[in-house]
Amino acid sequence: MSKEPEWLTELLEQADRREEKHRIEMSKIRADQALAVIASFEEKASEIEQIAKQEIDLITSWKESELLKLQRKISWLSFQLENFLKTSHESTLTLAHGVIKSRKSKDKVIVVDEAKFLPIGKKLGLVRHIDAQEEPDLKAIRAYLKTHGNRPPIGVTVTPGQPTFSYKTYKKGIIDEQIERSETEDGHNFGTEQTTQAAA
Repeated sequence: MSKEPEWLTELLEQADRREEKHRIEMSKIRADQALAVIASFEEKASEIEQIAKQEIDLITSWKESELLKLQRKISWLSFQLENFLKTSHESTLTLAHGVIKSRKSKDKVIVVDEAKFLPIGKKLGLVRHIDAQEEPDLKAIRAYLKTHGNRPPIGVTVTPGQPTFSYKTYKKGIIDEQIERSETEDGHNFGTEQTTQAAA
């Protein structure tokens, strides 16, 4: 690393205390010395970046480890709440710190054979037109199933919706503000409503 020349050290100390830029008397020697000092500063900046990156990686690793521990506890408690709700024979329980509930998810509708479905779908009003193209209207098909004893038209299969469990917690110190949590199968929390598939 290049040592700062005395003339530059004093000017740099002044520069630290000043916001405005001011010109200094330069020469080829001074210009070269200034470049050497800039190279030294750039090397120091690179070292700082490296140290900061290592610290950030360390903190990120710690954060992920701690959040994973908490998420496992949340998942375990959510599982216990789900089982409790099943044994209570209630669909919703409102408690002091939040709400737990179970509801049936939507039936999954799949048009497995459009060629067979489209002719009957047009007659039944279960097809919509988008950009001059016809495609199955899944919303209309679900409504049709409700009014026709859940019997799907030809070319359509229905997978019945399963009960799902969810909970909402009230934020500490704020009575009406609710925090909804959502959990994926791998246990990651995404800050929306907590939903887990009930055992069949």
